[in-house]
Amino acid sequence: MKKILFALTFVLGVVFILNINFPLKKQYIYGKYINMNFDEPICCVEAPHTADTLVLYEDNTFKSKFYGMGTYKLYNGLNPEIELHYTDFGQPAVYKTYFLNGFFEKPKIILNADSNHYYEKLD
Repeated sequence: MKKILFALTFVLGVVFILNINFPLKKQYIYGKYINMNFDEPICCVEAPHTADTLVLYEDNTFKSKFYGMGTYKLYNGLNPEIELHYTDFGQPAVYKTYFLNGFFEKPKIILNADSNHYYEKLD
């Protein structure tokens, strides 16, 4: 009985650790992110559905082929959030989303969680 209880506790612990979103320090946020899983049916016009690289700079600016150049704000919390400020068809636009930082995974910026569409950190 003790072995079964230990095994069950161990398995639940591993599942918990593999699904936890670890905090990201600011210095780990900066860098290049590559658009992944963008070939799903288009669900939202705010996210790129072609190959794209998003570069986040330390001075709170970014560049991307899809979004162009703009600024971003970070919001810390249980799941760090990012707000991209850019221009779309001559009008100011904002795209707000969040980071995921799983165990043994590179940091991700989630574009659509349902279709597993995200930017993955390159460096």
